[in-house]
Amino acid sequence: MKRNSNLDLTGNYYIMYPEHSFAIVRLQTPKLHYNDLEQLNYNYKNHPFYPNIKSLLIDIDKRCRVPFSIKDLNRLANLYNIEPQENNHNIIVWRVSKPIITALTHLFIGQTMDNSKYCSTIQKAYNLLNLDMDFELFNSLCHYQLSTVNG
Repeated sequence: MKRNSNLDLTGNYYIMYPEHSFAIVRLQTPKLHYNDLEQLNYNYKNHPFYPNIKSLLIDIDKRCRVPFSIKDLNRLANLYNIEPQENNHNIIVWRVSKPIITALTHLFIGQTMDNSKYCSTIQKAYNLLNLDMDFELFNSLCHYQLSTVNG
């Protein structure tokens, strides 16, 4: 299976599975800073496989905190919508695990131009994404450790 990934210096990363038209963005650092998310968005959207990705799971770890303002959330939504290129996804599912992240995700997706949903479980994410793969494969891709990809 082809895996193409990018680990940023903060520990957030994405893995693309172009043969499934699917990608995972994992946000796992204790503090999600605007500049880190901006760089991750840039790297993700400039990846050669990006045009092949139609379904995206954004998995936000329960340890994450978001120390930026609503103004930064608005800037991030604009960045997400158009820079460096528009989203080409059919669906994006945000997996969230605590109330403050759920609230921020709700505010954020209200400003996006795509078909975003959010949920709190892998099973619900699988159902919402409606991928052409069985749940066991999806679950294994979601739990794949990036350390095994990068060395």
